[in-house]
Amino acid sequence: MRTTWRPERRNRNTGTKAAGFKQSNKMRIPESWLDRDGEVREYSERLGPHRTIEHELPGGSLISLYETPRPGCTYGCSPQDVAHVLAHVPVRDLEDLNIVAFRQPTRNQESLRPVWGRLFYHAEFEAYEGPAIIIEATDLSRPVRWSRKMKLEFQFELERLRDDGHRFEEDRRGYTIHRTESSVRHTILYRTLLHEVGHWVDWLTKVSRPPGGDPEKYFARPASEREAFAHAYADRLAGSLRREGVIPFPPLEPNAAARG
Repeated sequence: MRTTWRPERRNRNTGTKAAGFKQSNKMRIPESWLDRDGEVREYSERLGPHRTIEHELPGGSLISLYETPRPGCTYGCSPQDVAHVLAHVPVRDLEDLNIVAFRQPTRNQESLRPVWGRLFYHAEFEAYEGPAIIIEATDLSRPVRWSRKMKLEFQFELERLRDDGHRFEEDRRGYTIHRTESSVRHTILYRTLLHEVGHWVDWLTKVSRPPGGDPEKYFARPASEREAFAHAYADRLAGSLRREGVIPFPPLEPNAAARG
């Protein structure tokens, strides 16, 4: 039994992340905003001034919404490059998927939720809505730091980044990853783009096409299972496109059919 009162022991959380109201001071990304029409949209659906570019693909049309990246940032590819790759994807795999948005994230979003791209099963932009692939700009001036302590799936991703040509600096605590225009192009155009198509094919085969397909059951599956399907699809299709000589290819001229 203690004979003296020690004020520093009054709360077991003192000095930890769980202490007091400071938890509310963490920097977070708001999940959604009200747009000028009063509609609630996720932050990834919000684009600044952008061009709308129309492409013709074997299975129909493709709409690119292109937000100019800020200086020092890059998508690694143009809308025309993306259209060229998607023109060689099986038409059946792109059913109803005809929007690609090129988006410049804020610096806070880059720090808190960095991604190469993402798939929205239903997105709502100002003039277009439906399934969409979103490609996010990369800031080449900001290296990425990864700890040595990582899950198995991140170890696999580390090797993929090496194969894409990103430059690594290694020390005893972890890895500093330096990105270049060329390495970002390989990651986004030849891997991420096909990975997101893989997620869409997974959705088509398990939800859209089967009678009584259940979205809740789809998302109840472990995220690792869905990611494994998308990685396998991207690896298989990229291998086929390489054997056919479709990829890699030099950057194409930007599409002139732009407005906005």
